[in-house]
Amino acid sequence: MDFKENLKRYLCDEEIEKLFNAQVQERTNSLILNTKKITKEEFIRKYNKVEEHPFLENVFYYDKNLYPFGKSYEFDNGEYYIMDASSLLISHFLKIEDHDLVLDMCAAPGGKTISLVLNNSDKQFSVISNDISYQRSLELSSNIEHLGFDNVLVTSNDFGKIYQNFYEKFDKIILDAPCSGSSMFRKNKLAKDDWSIEKVNRCAKIQKELIEMAYFMLKKGGILSYSTCSFSYEENEEVVNHLLNNHSDMHLLPIKNENGFFFKEKDMLHIFPHLYKGEGQFLALLKKDCETSSSQNKTKNTTQITHKDLLKEYNLNFSNEIVIKDTIYLNNFAFNYEKLNLIRPGLEAFKINKKIFTPTFALAHYLSTENSIKLNEDEKNKYIHGEEIKKDLNLKNGYYTVSFENLNLGYVKYVDGKLKNFYPKGLRH
Repeated sequence: MDFKENLKRYLCDEEIEKLFNAQVQERTNSLILNTKKITKEEFIRKYNKVEEHPFLENVFYYDKNLYPFGKSYEFDNGEYYIMDASSLLISHFLKIEDHDLVLDMCAAPGGKTISLVLNNSDKQFSVISNDISYQRSLELSSNIEHLGFDNVLVTSNDFGKIYQNFYEKFDKIILDAPCSGSSMFRKNKLAKDDWSIEKVNRCAKIQKELIEMAYFMLKKGGILSYSTCSFSYEENEEVVNHLLNNHSDMHLLPIKNENGFFFKEKDMLHIFPHLYKGEGQFLALLKKDCETSSSQNKTKNTTQITHKDLLKEYNLNFSNEIVIKDTIYLNNFAFNYEKLNLIRPGLEAFKINKKIFTPTFALAHYLSTENSIKLNEDEKNKYIHGEEIKKDLNLKNGYYTVSFENLNLGYVKYVDGKLKNFYPKGLRH
């Protein structure tokens, strides 16, 4: 069975032809703003040829030939995150409440977690952002670092081996399941060459196993977001119906039908590139019956803060401190994460070398620009090139953030009129 035959399970010939025609067109490009670093109005003034998304807040389409956003110091320093507009729908529809504990099961490279945090910056909640691949979880951790989040734990676990430890623990679960990737065809030719019905069926088997794990870990009253970047019925409606048939306490939540959405079955959303400006997605939201308060069943973490003077110096308010090798991480998680393989247990705040505490790149992005050293454009260019900067200031020697146009770039060490550069070598250009 080829791809076109597979689509006939739920699409008519006319719809299939439109989908195929769209997949040979140029792909779209979009991003979501980090409004803690730049407002929508400032962004539009700076880049007046971007196109605002019709209903996703702080999301813009852009021409990558006009604006190479992925190669800018603003991107490196967390002013925005580049992400397909189809995938952004997950964080748009999954409503977060204060004190929610969220699990992103298959998170790398991090877009679902990042957009969820950016869309809910006014909420107090925590995310465990996981990927089974250690290497991909490192990429995920790096992306989180650039944004400077304090409410995300990055982990690398095979939940098939540990999910029994988390019975009804999470208020929200994002399962963006590994799939055959048919919505990636115009982004990645290898995905098209690699597609087969055998791969679809293998993925569907894994997806059913993962969604059962998610059900086990979801609290009563909790919401599960199930999504794929596949157009195949076997990986989408069939997986959701499998869960619904096995668990009478799960039911679908309605999804608002915007222009450009496609529903084959009620409340199960398909995004197609010929109907919506994006690469494609399947999404369903499912709720477990019998609501409980989000504050129930929380496990209080017993970790203590041992470097109170250090946190006071930087005006940091955290309840938990974790030291891994030479790095201090900070978080406010009321959760026992002993069973998790931690990659980034919160905000990476300080490096320790011979009892000397050096603030990190991630901490610079977490802090406001209020007390930063303001750089002019020439100094900014020198800084992101990795150069030392001469700047006589009425400051005592020590570590300071530096900023340009209200965007923290990183740290320097001020020593007798010189700014010693701590910009990461991998980002210098």
